[in-house]
Amino acid sequence: MLGNDDKRVEFGVFLPVGNGGWITSTTSPQLPATYAYNKEVTILAEELGFDFALSMAKWRGYGGPSKHWDVTLESMTTMAGLAEATRRIGVWGTVHTMVFHPAVVAKMSAVLDQISGGRFGLNIVSGSNPTDQGQMGLWQDLDHAERYEMAEEWLTVLKRLWSEERVDHSGKHYTLTDCMSNPKPASPPPIICAGASDRGFLFTMRHCSGSFMLGSDHDDFIKTGLRAKELAAQQGKPGFKTYGLFTIVPGATDAEARERVALYDAGVDTVALDNQTREYSGDKSFKQNTMAQRFVSQGEQRNSMTRAALVGSPETIGVKLAEIIKGAQLDGVTVIVPDFIADLRTVGTEVLAVLEQHGVQTNARALQKAARV
Repeated sequence: MLGNDDKRVEFGVFLPVGNGGWITSTTSPQLPATYAYNKEVTILAEELGFDFALSMAKWRGYGGPSKHWDVTLESMTTMAGLAEATRRIGVWGTVHTMVFHPAVVAKMSAVLDQISGGRFGLNIVSGSNPTDQGQMGLWQDLDHAERYEMAEEWLTVLKRLWSEERVDHSGKHYTLTDCMSNPKPASPPPIICAGASDRGFLFTMRHCSGSFMLGSDHDDFIKTGLRAKELAAQQGKPGFKTYGLFTIVPGATDAEARERVALYDAGVDTVALDNQTREYSGDKSFKQNTMAQRFVSQGEQRNSMTRAALVGSPETIGVKLAEIIKGAQLDGVTVIVPDFIADLRTVGTEVLAVLEQHGVQTNARALQKAARV
């Protein structure tokens, strides 16, 4: 039972499918971008009771001494393997609308739905940057509004192929003639998007199940979360879900956690950050792309990770996270950590226990308690 002030949230992990994980440094854990490692992480997350595992889509790394993300797993095939390797946890893959035709994704998703027994979710990305997809000749030089226009048509085609036997479509970006796509998913998979501008939020609320969001700090997280809920109410979507993405660096004490961050910042890969900044700032829609601006801001600040990272003991992290979850009215949390085994275990046990003490309930915590009975 939830108390009057309690909040229930889903808990997920953002898998380290790129080498080095999510910290741009030579002194942070040098995680391998291998299926074996990501399988180990996902099985651990399932054992801890996490609700979902999400993988990103990335086609080109940033180099530098750390060779940051120079090796990455492809998202959809990774999630197909993880769907077979797990039994309960949701498996969410990512596609770029400029890279995959919606008819291809419609069939891929239907097969993933079968493999996972209905646990598959789809995260779509309407942009990225000109270098990442341009190296393959797939980048389309569209402005901010045009990208979402294309994504709207992309999703229209996708959803029709999930539900209709034959599809004829003649649009600005896609043409389908008597197109058949079988099998179909047993039920439409959830669709998530990380659009963070007002235009991005509106697109996501109209066409998707939920939104991933970042904050530059505590107050910005709450402001962004409340703005998303406000727009959802205006669109008549009160059940629209928002998922906060958090980098978490735990330690036995606050001081120990801060020492870890200092160590990683001492080895910050400025070459990789400069390459990341150059690639994202070279996009003509940079000023409208809130997510790209956050990447560039990290590079300008010369930090190995976002300055919004939650750093401290499990108690400190749990208190801060509970404040943001309640203040921003989040429906879910997606976790990034330096070490996806030891740190994920700390977050999935000690931090979740603190969240519960502060009125934030999770399925993971409930499953852990039930297993002990």
